[in-house]
Amino acid sequence: MQTILGLDFGSSNIVVVMQNEGLILKESNLVSVRRTTNGYTLECVGNQSNKLLGKTGDNITTFSPVGFGEIVSFDYAVILLKQLLEKIHLKPSFLNPIKLVLLLPVGMQEQEIQKYMELCHAVKIKDVVIVPGIIASALGENINISANSAKMVVDIGGGTIDCAVINMNHVVCGSTLALGGRTLDSMIVEFIQKKYGVTIGLKTAQNLKEDIGSLYQNDSSTMQVSCIDNETMLVDTIEVSAKDVFDSMTMFLDELIRVIETTIIQLPPELAADVTRNGITITGGYSKIVGLEKYLRTKLGINILVSNESDIAAQKGLTRLVNNINLLETVTQK
Repeated sequence: MQTILGLDFGSSNIVVVMQNEGLILKESNLVSVRRTTNGYTLECVGNQSNKLLGKTGDNITTFSPVGFGEIVSFDYAVILLKQLLEKIHLKPSFLNPIKLVLLLPVGMQEQEIQKYMELCHAVKIKDVVIVPGIIASALGENINISANSAKMVVDIGGGTIDCAVINMNHVVCGSTLALGGRTLDSMIVEFIQKKYGVTIGLKTAQNLKEDIGSLYQNDSSTMQVSCIDNETMLVDTIEVSAKDVFDSMTMFLDELIRVIETTIIQLPPELAADVTRNGITITGGYSKIVGLEKYLRTKLGINILVSNESDIAAQKGLTRLVNNINLLETVTQK
């Protein structure tokens, strides 16, 4: 009997759902390798690699084999996916065939899509159906995608911003920006370095973003963080404000607004009117930035919708797809 799985290979996390089971795995999209005299050896993958971030010497490197919507290290992507499938006790074979529903960013080039197909084939999954991740996000938000009324969904993930307009079960217009939550972390590190003359780790930047990140400019929250003084090279502690985090996000926010406005401009007048009337739904792991809803509404002049479960919209929609083959066929018909 064929097992039907759904896979979202995100830049931050890998999510796997199973028909009639729901979420069966969520692991960090990370691989750790140790440098030896003979090259590199695998240290660990997934959540175990996440625990090593910022806590190892130069001999161990931790990275994402798939990031910003692209496979950057095919061999390690295969290793990671194979180990995660083993973790959930699935070993694809002729006697245990798997049908995989794979979520990918909109606007992906055919060459890159082929690399994802080769990745699945490398772990012995031959039956692969590709669905735009933005479709799954819309379904997870219970948007009626079959209606003849255009809906805009913007998914802010760890490595990409997916922006698309959906009408009658298909993406009418969309694009993917190689900018996401991990880029924000790097921006915070760079801002703190320039302003305070100290260096913080990416993990610390992520904590700042999640704990005091806010788009309310009058937010007075602060947070003490450990750092390295760039002059003395000694460990130090500084106080970072919510305004610091806001100021470090400026370029990210400008690009987010630009991709939304560019997408709307490309639409026929009737569909653009639908988007203005229906509002814009924001999903993804970084849709929960405090004040994002009000900030975008003020800048764009369009109603912004962020639900309580916007961060798991793609997961919910992917679960609907693997549980409803008729729905899956509807969104994959050309």
